[in-house]
Amino acid sequence: MKRRVYLATAGATLFAGCSALTGSETDEKNGDDNGDDNGDENGSSDPINEDPGSFDEFEDLSNWTVMEGSMSADEERTHVGSQSARMDAAESDTRVMIKREFDSPRDLSDELPALAFASDREVNPVVQLSDTDGNRLLLQCAVEADGSFARHDLGYRKTVGDPDLSSIAHTKISFWAGDREMSLWVDDYHFVKRPDTGKVLLEFPDESAAVDAAPALAEHDLPATAFVKTDYVGGSGYPSVDDLESLQEDGWTIASEGATGTDLTALDAESQKAEITSAVSWLEDHGFDAEYFSYPLNRYDDTTLELVKEHHDLGFVGGFPGHGHVTNPAMVPRATNPDAEEAETLLEWTADQRTITTVSFRDLENLDATLELVADLESNGDLEVITPSDLASDYLHE
Repeated sequence: MKRRVYLATAGATLFAGCSALTGSETDEKNGDDNGDDNGDENGSSDPINEDPGSFDEFEDLSNWTVMEGSMSADEERTHVGSQSARMDAAESDTRVMIKREFDSPRDLSDELPALAFASDREVNPVVQLSDTDGNRLLLQCAVEADGSFARHDLGYRKTVGDPDLSSIAHTKISFWAGDREMSLWVDDYHFVKRPDTGKVLLEFPDESAAVDAAPALAEHDLPATAFVKTDYVGGSGYPSVDDLESLQEDGWTIASEGATGTDLTALDAESQKAEITSAVSWLEDHGFDAEYFSYPLNRYDDTTLELVKEHHDLGFVGGFPGHGHVTNPAMVPRATNPDAEEAETLLEWTADQRTITTVSFRDLENLDATLELVADLESNGDLEVITPSDLASDYLHE
């Protein structure tokens, strides 16, 4: 079947019911600035309070304006409904971008967007929310190459100006292609709730680092999670069962990084299953939490995802935290080893905007400064440190 292809022209393409963009600037470094808007097309209308749930299943692509690259309907690859939007970059396209104007401004004071993506290359798509004054919030996620469609929770990337989320005029979706020919499939644009107070999870995918960090966590009375490679527990350089039980008694969650912490994408399906299920059995036999999983090296493929969904309640992977309620429990994004400045920015965003942030530490160099800030924000009532159990029971999108 022929696909109807929407192309960006020298001037902004104008579809029925959509306004043209007045300008679009290219970010010279990584393309995550999604254009510069000078108009206030929707400023005269009172904002509509958007409820959580489905917003756009991309059944009618005329709602979207192509700013750069091209877009077409794809009935062969979908997440929901009868088609998805396929965004294509030719070799000459630096970036691909589409935009949807809201008929009236949206009040997103209590929500954030989440989408389903698939791609033929590794890519970090950006979703932008622009208010009626042109201030912008940029959210981002990490999409693996050649995987199946999956929902992705969009985390904080940066702000331009001081965006008013109670009056959002339009949204954009873009990705940086450079000189690569590539495609990104987009579907199931929906809004998810944000918690009443910002939530933070503290994680240590290196069990030895967890033991070293325990006194600092205890000083601030903060819970955390240690992910263990179960085949190595008690071995040279690794914590013993007694060490892990002591952490658990102090409020830690002891969870899985597989039997050996190997890159699961290098294994066949049966070996991946054995790596995951043997760790589950060990944790259960020793009275620990088998419900939560840390992807070794932050890598996964379709087989890994299906196994994690089958054997765990949550899976944590490198990405962009600072998101709303979780839409894909098998891929909860986390920040890995943020430096002090990055951690401060992320935690303040989490507190100010009531988002959910997971911070993972292998290197303890910046741990003390981060924990002091977390403790201060928590004591002021600006955020709450939670456990994976809390996340699974209270903060999943329904």
